[in-house]
Amino acid sequence: MAVTYTCPHCDAAIKTPAAVPAGRRVKCPKCEQGFVPVAADEPAPTAGAGTFNFKDDDGGKKKKPDAGGFKFSDDPKKKPARPKDDGAKPPPPAPASAKPKVDEDDDEDAESIKRGYGVAQETDEEKMKAEQAKVKFGEVQDKYKKSAKGPAVGLMVMPANLMTGAGLIAAAAGLVFFVIGMWPLVFSDAPVGDEEFDDSILTMFLGFMVFLWGAFICFGASQMSDLGNYAFATAGAVMAIPLLVGIYGVVMLQDAKVKEGFAETEGGPEDEEESDDDEDDDDEDDD
Repeated sequence: MAVTYTCPHCDAAIKTPAAVPAGRRVKCPKCEQGFVPVAADEPAPTAGAGTFNFKDDDGGKKKKPDAGGFKFSDDPKKKPARPKDDGAKPPPPAPASAKPKVDEDDDEDAESIKRGYGVAQETDEEKMKAEQAKVKFGEVQDKYKKSAKGPAVGLMVMPANLMTGAGLIAAAAGLVFFVIGMWPLVFSDAPVGDEEFDDSILTMFLGFMVFLWGAFICFGASQMSDLGNYAFATAGAVMAIPLLVGIYGVVMLQDAKVKEGFAETEGGPEDEEESDDDEDDDDEDDD
């Protein structure tokens, strides 16, 4: 019995001498497209026939075998309807704000956000505060007078050391002379004569004077190094002139910085005037 099938692609009528088994694909001789034939006088296969039913865009049906025995119908997605254009123009975009909004709770201020994380630039207010906080050395020097002891001590170190060494040598020499003069009088078995006695006394006296001379030079050197008494330091330097080191000491004692150091230590006239001025200022403040 001949069966007629319709090609879903070109709508051509295809006759076969016998029915095509279900699920078998045949090829259309006209459009050469394959399809699963369905007889014109047979109802379409139901959902349990083990085929897939796909709908093409042109309304045709494609049958595809599947072992699961399920049938799916995949309808094309409906496109959303486009809004009608009534000629109204869209609202203009909101203008961008010139300055970024800053949260009040944020620790950073607007200026720091503007600068970003680059090199920090000081504002006029910050520069003014830094200038006010800067230490003015001129005002500090006027308020707190620089001590003159340091430069004076530095100048007196060398002459004081030289005078100390010369004074010790002189004192040792005087002690030796004193012992030499005393030796015949103390350790002699026979009584000494008048001439020997006078020579011993003279030697002892000279040794004692040389010892005192060296001791006074050492004392003057200590006054120089400690910036003690300017008069004693000068006397010690003068007495050390025969030893040549005293010349160096006298020259250094005439330096202005050395005199200022001694004046500050001893409470010279300049310091007294400054103390009087300070007392007058305190009295004015009290009034």
